[in-house]
Amino acid sequence: MENTQELFRFTMNLLESKGIHHESTMFDSGAIMIDVWHNGKFYVIQFDTDGFIGFSEVNENIGFDCNPDEKFYDSTKYKHKLNSIIVNE
Repeated sequence: MENTQELFRFTMNLLESKGIHHESTMFDSGAIMIDVWHNGKFYVIQFDTDGFIGFSEVNENIGFDCNPDEKFYDSTKYKHKLNSIIVNE
């Protein structure tokens, strides 16, 4: 997988270029979380220090935990998922 920092920058650039509301949080551990509000939905993207990217859609049943709905260890699969939500609405 590509460097998670590069994928973080890729994600931020895509969100900013599309004008999508988002907030990022960087943790002391090196992990990064991006909260994304798009088309009436709320998503959380985790850039983990263990070499994966987590992706969750959070609905009104906020049973919020640290475990993502999906984990991506392959940058191509992650980019496809991100594009399916952001670009191919």
